[in-house]
Amino acid sequence: MAELWSCEGGETLSGIGLQSWTPEEGEAAIEEASLGSVGSPSASQPAQAGTDNQDGSQQPQEDSGWETGGAKNRGGVVFPLFSPPSEWRARTYGRQALLPGRTYALGFHASSSYMAHVYFTADDLASLKPGQVWADGRAMSTNDFAELVDDKC
Repeated sequence: MAELWSCEGGETLSGIGLQSWTPEEGEAAIEEASLGSVGSPSASQPAQAGTDNQDGSQQPQEDSGWETGGAKNRGGVVFPLFSPPSEWRARTYGRQALLPGRTYALGFHASSSYMAHVYFTADDLASLKPGQVWADGRAMSTNDFAELVDDKC
């Protein structure tokens, strides 16, 4: 499940999206995500990077993710990671499943200039115990998550 919280209830969220990459695609994707283009309407579609075949040609890597331009948020929203709310009209690409060997970034921008990104892998999420969430690069309790959001705001 994904849970997005904004600093002020009722804020408009924009540039909401889930993006993924492999270690080979690495630094360029992380740089793009940290600049705030994760899922933004002006962002280009995810790169069709690949691995080299024996003959030197590129074999496409499988991507997975989605993006949407904006949505109204009233204090927070919870949804399955690959099933954002239908009213967001998200555009999907690739398989809508956590894929091994890929790093994911879930991010959004809020109208108050607050933006958030969380980076994770399938293994990170599989390591969570009941009552834990993944945020700020680590597993934490839901209470610790609430405090983290308060501190960021």
